[in-house]
Amino acid sequence: MVSPAFFIPLAVSAILGAIAGAALRWAAPQQGWNIFIAAFLWTLIAAAGSTIGRFAGERIRRGQWCRGLWLAHLQSFPLTTIFMLVATLLSARFTLLPTVMPVLYAATLVVALTLALLGVIMSPYVRRP
Repeated sequence: MVSPAFFIPLAVSAILGAIAGAALRWAAPQQGWNIFIAAFLWTLIAAAGSTIGRFAGERIRRGQWCRGLWLAHLQSFPLTTIFMLVATLLSARFTLLPTVMPVLYAATLVVALTLALLGVIMSPYVRRP
């Protein structure tokens, strides 16, 4: 079951993808890419915020590695995917997705792994013996 609170960062990512795609279409090339990168970084910030909120909401305890990794990836990768799809559709550059996708997914993987690591190690909720 998907939490209703997950739809807010998903909508934010879609809006940011629309801004990034429109910038690639209408702005000068260098400025368009600057806006694209900035919008993607805001998407990663939305992913980080929703992951932290989900960790706190589910009270992930120290040492729950499988659950922590699952939640971090579940909160991060859909946002990146929606961002890229909307940006690609609005930029009318369908070659954008295959060329930029590995870099964006690598950045998302780094953010997800970092959040999972920090969330599980620094959790205020201690495992029960």
